[in-house]
Amino acid sequence: MLKIKLILFFGCSWLLNVALADDLLELSCSIDTDCQQYERATCRNSHCQCTAAVGDKREPCKPKDRKWSNIIGGPCTQDHLCPQLNTKCDATTEQCYCTAGYMPSVDKRRCLPQAVALNAQCELTQQCQAKDKWAVCHLSQKSCLCKEYFEPHDQRCLAVLDISCRNDTMCTATDSICLIQLDKCACIEGRVHNHNKTMCLSGAAYGESCTTSGQCQLMLGSGGLCRNNSCGCQPKYYAKINSEAEQGTKLTTCEPIVNFGANCRRNEDCEQPSDNLNMQCKWGECICRDTHHVVDNARCVLNKASTGQRVPHLLFPIFWLIYSRT
Repeated sequence: MLKIKLILFFGCSWLLNVALADDLLELSCSIDTDCQQYERATCRNSHCQCTAAVGDKREPCKPKDRKWSNIIGGPCTQDHLCPQLNTKCDATTEQCYCTAGYMPSVDKRRCLPQAVALNAQCELTQQCQAKDKWAVCHLSQKSCLCKEYFEPHDQRCLAVLDISCRNDTMCTATDSICLIQLDKCACIEGRVHNHNKTMCLSGAAYGESCTTSGQCQLMLGSGGLCRNNSCGCQPKYYAKINSEAEQGTKLTTCEPIVNFGANCRRNEDCEQPSDNLNMQCKWGECICRDTHHVVDNARCVLNKASTGQRVPHLLFPIFWLIYSRT
């Protein structure tokens, strides 16, 4: 019986060591530079060993992420190493970023103007809406134009009413004017039409009563939505409270939910109230933290316990069985 117990004991110990070794793979080395392709790695006892970002706890070695310097978010040490126009090198992160007033293109190879006026060249609707919330980037013309049921007037998009006119006096709806070129009445800036386009409505704040989403978008931004006669945010947006609004008021806006791969400059750019510890900013993109992994190339979820962490729990019943039969 004793012989069987010893065999079981050493067999379980061997299994535990194998499991731990799988989790902490060590690679042969002579000096630290042999391990430079891995994150936080040093050469110890002729093997590359890696540690956690915080503290000295050992963890599996992971290859370092690399980015080319011709990509926004690529590595640099000085401004001249960032080849794109309107870029500079961030001294803290040593990465190339767009200068103030510019934003990365989709392919991250160019810096685009952050705000674009009506009829000016654009690539993203975000550029147009930085100037006018009722503007979009037209795909074929590649320029900022007013969205449907809105028309340009003095470089602003106005909500058009279904009322004909030849002068302002013919526009009897409150807060409306006549667009002579269309022979149609339109709401003044800061107002939006109702569903049947017969009157002009003022904006509604978060949680306030509404009859159309346009009212919510006036106050909350393009992510506003009127649901059950109350202003809220669209599914891909979240409510952000700005406590530094004028006169000490708390102004709520609807901001886009930060997705995996979104542009960033600091870790804070990847954080949001619902899951502010899921992502970090690396090479100009929001990626999963070491404790999380990406799912569907869209969101970060918490890692499951590693094999080495699970094995001791699996072996406990075996050890109990060995010593309970004494």
